[in-house]
Amino acid sequence: MTNRTPFLLAVIAGICLAVSAPHAQTCNFATVKQHIDRVIDREPELGALFRKEFKEGYDSIAILEKILGEETAKQLDICRFDVAEYLTRRGFPPAH
Repeated sequence: MTNRTPFLLAVIAGICLAVSAPHAQTCNFATVKQHIDRVIDREPELGALFRKEFKEGYDSIAILEKILGEETAKQLDICRFDVAEYLTRRGFPPAH
């Protein structure tokens, strides 16, 4: 090891943190699930629209993103795996 090794390691660690920080958002599935349940179960107009588009072949996650708006769509994307699993259990599997 040279005298510059600790400095280089610190620079590399800083770069890794800077690159990964924007992607470090965590999934709050409980909130996302509430939004999904609201669309499917508690708002008849939205539920009917969701079911109609799903029957027409649209992707269930894409439908929710459109219905729920941009901010919730970001949360759906962060929780994409959990959302796909939940929608599949509810009978609305996402397109593959």
